[in-house]
Amino acid sequence: MSNCFILLAAGQSKRFKSKKPKQYMLYKNKLIYEHSVDKVLKSGLFKHIIIVVDNNYFIKKKYPRKIKIIKGGKERSDSSLLGLECAKKLKVKNGLIHDAARPN
Repeated sequence: MSNCFILLAAGQSKRFKSKKPKQYMLYKNKLIYEHSVDKVLKSGLFKHIIIVVDNNYFIKKKYPRKIKIIKGGKERSDSSLLGLECAKKLKVKNGLIHDAARPN
């Protein structure tokens, strides 16, 4: 199994009208992006998980070794490309890109 999950969490949520992007807001005692991370870890479908983040908001914490944190780009397409480039270095066969602001 060489599947990779790429979670885009570097967006600015400009339409959200908050000082903090929505993926970094609390929902049910967890940051919104953490709901996706938890579900992906529980699924067991992915050998690698790449979280593409905005360093201004991302809260560093200890994650399992299969999770790699990288800095996102200016636009969503830039962050997607950075995630795919990272996945290529990990020699994965399949990649799935998901938006961190939509956990379910």
